[in-house]
Amino acid sequence: MSDITELERRISAALDRIGTGLDGLADPAPEGPDPAEMQASLDIAAARADELERALSDEKLANAQLEERMKSVRDTADRHASAMDIQAAEQKQTTAKLDSELQRLRRAAEDLRQSNLGLRDALEQGLNEPHLINKAMLAELETLRATRSVEMAQADAVLAALEPMVKRAAQDAAKADDAKESSNA
Repeated sequence: MSDITELERRISAALDRIGTGLDGLADPAPEGPDPAEMQASLDIAAARADELERALSDEKLANAQLEERMKSVRDTADRHASAMDIQAAEQKQTTAKLDSELQRLRRAAEDLRQSNLGLRDALEQGLNEPHLINKAMLAELETLRATRSVEMAQADAVLAALEPMVKRAAQDAAKADDAKESSNA
């Protein structure tokens, strides 16, 4: 039994030394990064993610505004193209009318020339032909009418060419007045 007591004493002494040794040891360092550093990195990443989300949201808004402006520009361009097509068709009609009036004038001038030649020949032969004088007068009247029609067609062509410019100038003046009023308000 004395051996048991001796063993107990030795075990107790060893346990005391172990306890004393453990008290002097510090807690072991955790493996991996420091939780405080991890939280700081996580906070920084979350702030950056929020910042990027705001930037993305701003860009989406700017993109939507640009798309709306592009749609407005396309609509305006389409309206202008339609107006230009209408204007071109009107000018084509005006030009066709002017051309037909010029053809009429040329025919009337040729008729007048022929009538005058016939009248001159009759006068040279000493013939007094009243129907030739009437024919010459009618040809001259038709030439005057054709000349007047050509002048009207030319005036219509000029007015048709000026009308879009006048409309555009009126629209620009209205826009300028609106801008001036809005800046004064």
